[in-house]
Amino acid sequence: MYLHYSHLFFLLLSTICLLTFVAAAPSPASTPVVGGRTLVPHVESNKEIQSLGRFSVAQYNYHLRNGSNGTATPHARPLAFSQVVEAETQVVSGVKYYLKVIAKDGKYSTNEKLFDAVVVVKPWLKSKELVSFTPSPK
Repeated sequence: MYLHYSHLFFLLLSTICLLTFVAAAPSPASTPVVGGRTLVPHVESNKEIQSLGRFSVAQYNYHLRNGSNGTATPHARPLAFSQVVEAETQVVSGVKYYLKVIAKDGKYSTNEKLFDAVVVVKPWLKSKELVSFTPSPK
């Protein structure tokens, strides 16, 4: 009889421990996924993000002036940076930034457009690279 109650007690204790562990575990929605994108909060006041947006527009204009068709579209005009309105990061070999950039058609234009920019930063190499800069579909 003693053996039977000890097994029952062990089973009950194991169940309580398992339920405690499951209840304390973080939910999948709040746990960042390795290699996944993470939304950057408060981008409007984030100086680093705004600087990367300014960099992406400057690089776009540089490629436009120098005839490089890597990131610039044909017959495009130089842009003037306004602001980054959304950003996500992804840890790769460095940090990849996915930016939603608002830019104007020239310095004095009021016509603003939304662009998707991807910038890879490798701080240990002191390098920033504009990977893509395209009109945003939304």
